[in-house]
Amino acid sequence: MNEKVNYFQDAKRRLKGYAHRRMLLLRLQITEKTARIAAALITTVVIVVTGFFLVIFASFAAGYWLAGITGSLAAGFGIVALFYFIVFLFVIFFLRKIMQNYFINKIIHLFLKKD
Repeated sequence: MNEKVNYFQDAKRRLKGYAHRRMLLLRLQITEKTARIAAALITTVVIVVTGFFLVIFASFAAGYWLAGITGSLAAGFGIVALFYFIVFLFVIFFLRKIMQNYFINKIIHLFLKKD
């Protein structure tokens, strides 16, 4: 009878240890995924902000350059604005679905990545 009690106490102790280790593993996996997603988000924000400033300064340079060619500041910046409007329409009509699928797949990949 004493062996059965010891067996169940040992099984209970091992089960508690197993549950504790599984919880620790789950916490570590959640921490890893959170850190990976945060790092990807921060990197993306830095790249987007840098790209944004690059586009802004390039747009000013192009606007003033075109103003010198056309002889009108409004015409130079109008051409730049027209270019961005055409790019906007192209993205809306032709690339919207492709971009949505790309970002959906990228986010899923971040969540399900094993290493």
